[in-house]
Amino acid sequence: MTDDGTAADAARLFSPQRLRLAREARGLTQTGLSRLIGTSAAAVSQFEKADARPSASTVALLAQALSFPAGFFAVGSSPSSRADGDPDTLDGHGHFRSLRSVTAAQRRQALSVTQLVRDMADALSRHVRLPDPAVPLLAAGAGDLAAAEERAATVRRAWGVPPGPVTDVIQVAERHGIVTARQRIPAPTISGYSVPFPERPVVIVGRDGAKRDRDRFSVSHEIGHLVMHEAGSSLASKETEAQANRFASAFLLPADEIRDQLPPVPDWVQLLTLKQRWHVSLSALLRRASDLGVMSDQVYGQAMRTVGARGWRISEPGDLGAPESPRVLALAIETAGAGTASLAAETGWPATLIEEVVAASADSRPALEI
Repeated sequence: MTDDGTAADAARLFSPQRLRLAREARGLTQTGLSRLIGTSAAAVSQFEKADARPSASTVALLAQALSFPAGFFAVGSSPSSRADGDPDTLDGHGHFRSLRSVTAAQRRQALSVTQLVRDMADALSRHVRLPDPAVPLLAAGAGDLAAAEERAATVRRAWGVPPGPVTDVIQVAERHGIVTARQRIPAPTISGYSVPFPERPVVIVGRDGAKRDRDRFSVSHEIGHLVMHEAGSSLASKETEAQANRFASAFLLPADEIRDQLPPVPDWVQLLTLKQRWHVSLSALLRRASDLGVMSDQVYGQAMRTVGARGWRISEPGDLGAPESPRVLALAIETAGAGTASLAAETGWPATLIEEVVAASADSRPALEI
């Protein structure tokens, strides 16, 4: 039951963007929400545009319909309740690993998770010191793949990544101030996405069907977006996606280290050996061989047809073990002695959504007690 006093306070300090954020987090349209609270879609639109302010009783209905605390709808210290949390601005920031068959509603529902993670990080930063953001901003001209190669090498040097395979891509990202989390992504074609928030970037990778090689490429791809592409350049043109893919390839498989190891024809035994060493997919190795001119376009095309025919686009041979796990949020929660209830109280978000992100981001392997 919603507390009347909380609803009244939220009505006085109403945050239009928080209403829209809650609605989109639940995957509802304005019309769908209006039916739940017994008003018109136009009224919901007016609330979200700040053309009208809901009464305390309407805030209570919104809270009940969306299963959000009434206090969530008030302007507070959390970034998502302030003006820079405007969903239109956010929608122009989001970088998605794949946009095929992704609807605007799915994209916005996915982006709501970044705001939750942003608010959690903001609340935790009042109690513990999170790693300072250290993502170099190195813009690359549209379609410039050579620049993507150079940017990847520059980031490896700046971050002190030693030669050879990146041991743990998520850990490297988090050490340099990128807050990473897992969550169920509403569209199966989205494998990861990121938002360059002013205080620190957020990267989300999918929870369902996570694979180590795919996640490593996805996170590297998002690092490429954060490094090369300014906010607003996102909603993934083919050029920016190709650049982020090339950055990921070069970040995980530096040209001067991998070129002589790649076969000019698809030697699957050799490629599986390389997969185990570098922790990338067979498809990524084939693409790298093509990009570096080791494998001809014709041979590469035939190799990828073989990959498709054998069903390896879905499930490759050569299991790499458990996916990498985000650590920063869990460590911050533990160090701060914060629980779900206290985070919910500080951020206004429903405890169930916070629990979902924390649980999805945890290491899936069972712990041994020795």
